Order: sequence, then structure tokens, then C-alpha cells
Amino acid sequence: MNAEKKDRIKLPWLYRLILKLPKVSLESISGDLQGVYWAVVVPIFLLCEFLLSLFLLLAFPFPINLVVTGIIPVTIFAVFVKVQLERFMTWWDLTFRSQPMKWDVKKATEEYIKLLEKRESGRRNLSVSAKEKDRKED
Repeated sequence: MNAEKKDRIKLPWLYRLILKLPKVSLESISGDLQGVYWAVVVPIFLLCEFLLSLFLLLAFPFPINLVVTGIIPVTIFAVFVKVQLERFMTWWDLTFRSQPMKWDVKKATEEYIKLLEKRESGRRNLSVSAKEKDRKED
């Protein structure tokens, strides 16, 4: 059992239940089609969902209409919570569980000094060659 599975076992039961929901992913859709999805499909879906909710509220009697109307928003909310939970867990793993970087300040300082010396020598060569060109032109 890998570390990720062990960590998921330690989660509260509600989070484990949310993580068992099916994964919804738009990664298989190319970038151009994702724009069409968000600009065309999602607004049409929201409008249709609003009209369907309005119809269900008016078509069914009191206690049933609230339950039937709430199914779609609750499902969308559950998928949203699952995606947010997965993103948070990924962020947490990348931020706190990765191996800490070992900072070698002395080596980094030496590399920086060498880089500055290279830049300075390059500038000197450029300024010397520019002065030589000016002399040749005179």
C-alpha cells in the first residue's frame, strides 16, 4: 500500500466518501474545445437547469418538488467539492510532503559571482571594441 492510500485512510469518512465519487475531467478535451464548452455548453446547461427546476417546482406537490428540484444542484455541488478536495490534497502533498530543498548557499554564491564576473568582462570587451571602432573611423 503506497503512502497516498495510507493518507487517504486517515481522512475523515466524509472526505473518503466524497473521493469515491466518479471523476469528472475535461483534460481529454483540447484547449479550443474547452473554450466552446465553457462559453456555449455550460450557459445553455444552466439555462435548461433553471427552466427544469422551475417546471419541477410547479408540476409536483410541496414536499416532493423540493426534493426533485434539489437533485441537480446537489449533484453539481458534490462534484465541485470532490474536485476542490482533490486539488487541495494535491497542493498539500506538493507543498508539505515533498522532500525539502537543500540550500547550498556557498555554491550558489560562487556561481553568482562567476556569472557577475562574466557579465562584467563581456561589458568591458564591448566597450573596448566600441572605442576601437571609433578610433578607426577617425
